Amino acid sequence: MSGLQDVTGFRGEKIVELCLTDYSAFPKPLFRPGFLSDKWPAIDFYVELTGVRGSRPYFFIQVKTTGAALRNQATEIRILAKKNDVLRFLQIPGPTYILGVHEPSRRVFIRSVHNGIEPRAVTRIPLTHELTSKNLQNLYNEVRDYWSTTVQKPVFSVFA
Repeated sequence: MSGLQDVTGFRGEKIVELCLTDYSAFPKPLFRPGFLSDKWPAIDFYVELTGVRGSRPYFFIQVKTTGAALRNQATEIRILAKKNDVLRFLQIPGPTYILGVHEPSRRVFIRSVHNGIEPRAVTRIPLTHELTSKNLQNLYNEVRDYWSTTVQKPVFSVFA
């Protein structure tokens, strides 16, 4: 079973890359994802926004893939991001998200991990959070707006 889980996880990561670089509704892709490999304990992808003048806004994601059936009446996708995963994400400065991938349908869903959320396992993501073209644009705007109000570089260093 472990081998099939590895294949499902690998396919989920590729589906996320395709989703984030989709430009069918845009003149060019909104994001430039960089896969960090399985060596990182919490982060699967570092993702930069494209086309933002004067800065390179970014965010981090962890991918959780499932092959479980998605019922017609379902309102959420079931995944498992452990409490420890969420705690690690809460320690990372900047926007962080968990992406749930339904591998059979190649659909991707997003859940933010931000200050103020309960530090517990994430086991469900609402289907309304699917990364459609509209939600890709919403994600882009959210991350861009976050970095436009946040200092991106230190103003002092002992190594200057």
